[in-house]
Amino acid sequence: MTRHRWIFLTVSLLLLFSASSQATAPSEQSLKEILAKNIEAAGEKRSMEKIENYSFSYGPTTYYLSNKGLMKMTEGSEPIITEVILIGKNQVKRNCFNKITELSGVQKSTYLSLARLWSGLFTLVNFEKKLELKGLKSFGPKNHYLLTTKVDDLVVEFYLDSEEYTLQRLVFKGYDEEQNKYEINHDFGPFQAINGVKIPSSWFSSQVGTRGNTVEVMNVKVNQTLGKDFFENLDVNVGEVEIGQGSLKGSIIESGFRRNMLTIATNWTDECIQRAGFKSGDKLILQIAESEIEIDFHESFPPRESIGPGSKFMVPNQSNENYLIYLIAPEFRELAEKLEPLLTIRLKRK
Repeated sequence: MTRHRWIFLTVSLLLLFSASSQATAPSEQSLKEILAKNIEAAGEKRSMEKIENYSFSYGPTTYYLSNKGLMKMTEGSEPIITEVILIGKNQVKRNCFNKITELSGVQKSTYLSLARLWSGLFTLVNFEKKLELKGLKSFGPKNHYLLTTKVDDLVVEFYLDSEEYTLQRLVFKGYDEEQNKYEINHDFGPFQAINGVKIPSSWFSSQVGTRGNTVEVMNVKVNQTLGKDFFENLDVNVGEVEIGQGSLKGSIIESGFRRNMLTIATNWTDECIQRAGFKSGDKLILQIAESEIEIDFHESFPPRESIGPGSKFMVPNQSNENYLIYLIAPEFRELAEKLEPLLTIRLKRK
């Protein structure tokens, strides 16, 4: 290759690289334009301003959002509310079966991020001052604008459709002491119009190392009449508990009979069990709907090979703070028909 051709090729490559960099290089003006179009894509300004609060549900969880950036999550169905999570400006509190805790770390940062996003009607309006534009990225057949921010130690990535400017993907990246690497993806489905404002109808949520699940946005309600302290009230409704030495009195949270097995969710927690003095292996008498049934108490779920027809036992709920009772026999179908939420139940050591 001649010296002239080498110089020509080098200059051409430099010019091409420079043009490519300029095409995707973020600038303050382009960031403002993208944000404006993202907010505009949600609907008319007047329609957005009219929404003071809204809610939607997914399974047993209802999410309430305020235009002031607040969020409240409730778990359960009236009259039973087993869990409430309040997300404020920089604080996340949880009440589960009357046990109140304050969340921290990446879990807190994730809830804070979701509250800001959802209260802004799935736009980036509440992140405007702390966003950084990283240029165009592609996944699937389309290009997307990548905008990032940090909420404490959590990195949050937003992918906006480069043509419609709606949010298509949300990614949380951080470090958790228990899980080590913490990464959650939300891929948003089609948007739906609610009171003149567009919000997603669903999204697929997946965490590294898990299978993921699809969240369907159901029962959307706008501008409900909520109490003055609604977004501050942490109260749950799980019924009363009375604790004695070797005895408990409480309430049924829910119950169901399936495949010859009656499952009863109680409002008893670890604290109740410890104060009553129950130990693994204890024989207990369950008093329920005028019936007395002898059951076994286990501090963890027994081996599956030891469970079968005729088994009757109580164990901790592996996915919540309360305890579950299992009665495995077809004759408990009749008892199941007598049970209802908040019905009184008693337990005493045999």
